[in-house]
Amino acid sequence: MPSRHVGAESVSIAGVTGGSQDFTLVEADVSLTGKEWKKHPIVTGPEAPCILGIDYLQSGYFKDLKGLRWAFGIAAVVTEGIRQLNTLPGLSENPSAVGLLKVQEQRVPIATSIVHRRQYRTTRDAVIPIHKMIQELESQGVVSKTHSPFNSPIWPVCKSEGEWRLTVDYCALNEVTPPLSAAVPDMLELQYELKSKAAKWYATIDIANAFFSFPLSAECRPQFAFTWRGVQYTWNRLPQGWKHSPTICHGLIQTALEKGEAPEHLQYIDDIIVWGNTAAEVFEKGKEIIQILLEAGFAIKKSKVKGPAHEIQFLGVKWQDGRRQIPTDVINKITVMSPPTNKKETQAFLGAIGF
Repeated sequence: MPSRHVGAESVSIAGVTGGSQDFTLVEADVSLTGKEWKKHPIVTGPEAPCILGIDYLQSGYFKDLKGLRWAFGIAAVVTEGIRQLNTLPGLSENPSAVGLLKVQEQRVPIATSIVHRRQYRTTRDAVIPIHKMIQELESQGVVSKTHSPFNSPIWPVCKSEGEWRLTVDYCALNEVTPPLSAAVPDMLELQYELKSKAAKWYATIDIANAFFSFPLSAECRPQFAFTWRGVQYTWNRLPQGWKHSPTICHGLIQTALEKGEAPEHLQYIDDIIVWGNTAAEVFEKGKEIIQILLEAGFAIKKSKVKGPAHEIQFLGVKWQDGRRQIPTDVINKITVMSPPTNKKETQAFLGAIGF
């Protein structure tokens, strides 16, 4: 495998065409999963040969003498001293950080008829986290108490890391909401475009609680009402679970980036990726985009800024050297799953693979 780490023992390997290449043999810690590591000899050379099985090896790693981890099939590059974007000033360490976009309150489509659905029973584990969440959102001005003929049931969602997300079941409201002509980009097309860049370095930026950054005009708020512990609330900001929220969110972030003349990037709703051939190039691009977003009023959590790095995850896919790979944790989830037999199991499977 290509690397700048040269071994003491030379070996010559013949290819399928009859030609041969000279490599050196190195003892290294090797893992094909990224978890279990074992000592194993590997070959290193100045370029990546086309060999049988390289597609399988590319999901594995080896460690160099300094303990740095590298994927098979790419050249080793020194990463020491590379400044990370999450060291920039202005990033938040508050896990509940919420921004407020500096725009007029947004007029959004209003339902053509009143929808009133009673709250159904929620899981006991969600009660305390959701109660605390509503209190915090009220203190941040994201929700407020109201009296509305509309009502939709709360639908708590447990995220993969065990935290709870406050979402509301707006299925009935969505059915009577007028359409929008705009749409979010196709995720697969974005992946194809990113693959065509064949970049060496990447960085990603995830805006904190992006939907809650967009203020709603007063006449649009009553339709989003929900009830918790006998008290009715509504959203003063764009809610999660409403069918037009992703489209509106994507469009407003896109407008903010265009207004700030952001460098080349790809955006999917509140996720942004930049790329380049050097770490310095990617750092400068990421820094400029972060500054534009912060000045616009968005909040960005330090933990949600990644890179510059050779390997990064974006839209549920691991990117490295212009190649797409399924993340190891996703593979592990899928391998222990039984084939889905109902709607709930199908949703769990789709969630595991990032859809």
